[in-house]
Amino acid sequence: MRTQRSSVVRPSGLRWPARLTVLIGMLVLLAVNAQAAEPIVIRFSHVTSEATPKGHGAMLFKKMVEQRLAGKVRVEIYPRALKFNDDQALLALLFGDVELAAPSFSKFRSFSRQIQVFDLPFLFSDVDAVNRFQRSEAGVKLLDSMLSHGIKGLAYWDNGMRVMSANRPLRTPQDFKRLRFRIEPSAVMQAQYRALGVATVPMPFGQVREALKMGLVTGQENAWSNIYSKGFHDFQKYFTEARHSFLGYMLVTNAEFWANLPAEIRAELEKIIAKVTDEVNKNAREKAESDRQRVIDSKKAEVITLTDADLEEWRTLLVPIRKKFESQIGLEIIEQAMQANQAR
Repeated sequence: MRTQRSSVVRPSGLRWPARLTVLIGMLVLLAVNAQAAEPIVIRFSHVTSEATPKGHGAMLFKKMVEQRLAGKVRVEIYPRALKFNDDQALLALLFGDVELAAPSFSKFRSFSRQIQVFDLPFLFSDVDAVNRFQRSEAGVKLLDSMLSHGIKGLAYWDNGMRVMSANRPLRTPQDFKRLRFRIEPSAVMQAQYRALGVATVPMPFGQVREALKMGLVTGQENAWSNIYSKGFHDFQKYFTEARHSFLGYMLVTNAEFWANLPAEIRAELEKIIAKVTDEVNKNAREKAESDRQRVIDSKKAEVITLTDADLEEWRTLLVPIRKKFESQIGLEIIEQAMQANQAR
């Protein structure tokens, strides 16, 4: 007589197949929980050194995030174009290879023609006017002008007014003839230098020092913190303060990444960014003064301050460029920018 084999039952009361299913479920649950406990990683790519306002801001952002959101968010900083230059960073942002970038305004032309307003020559009287415009209704709207392309603006970061340099004094528009200037990939800057009779070479910021050293370009324009941190005064003898345009950045992220963050984390990041932005802009003012003085103290270069008569000649030549970009930027935006020159 055949004895019927009974199923083996463990003390838990579960047969082996059922117990195995429970164990597998527990392991999956543990794996999911472990994954959920992993901090959100924010990779921040930029092109300047840590000694610049943008570099300082990136490090301060990392410090504050890891203090206030410890264990929830981790920040990785990639300065000096170690990961991407500014043009590459915007594509990397869209493909999810970085989560934060802070390119200069000219880099956004492919995504928003309106942002070209910041490059227009002699539009803003000073940094205060720029900041007033950025806080205006039109300025705030520009932060969201690239949402249809998947890019969200989070804040404006300053770096000060631009300075032009060459190995000859640049006091009048005629002094620019036959020079070869490195510019950012900006249609406005290209039109500006075309009016000055200058050949232009669009070039990533990280390549400018070597290009000046080798004579591939004979002039450039930049903010004082970038000039000093990269040692451009080692290869350029004259720096002209025309205060013709502003060098600033927009801190941007991938719109989908930002929208999908847990609400409480996103709210805390917004508070941190507001605090960091205040510090960056304060630091930019201080660096503009201190790095300008360091260039003077080096005795390698001369700083040229233009007279009112000199500036009038420059304005007569360059202000009409605005008309060419009115349809792209929008007359209303340009007019609001001009209104920001009136102190309030």
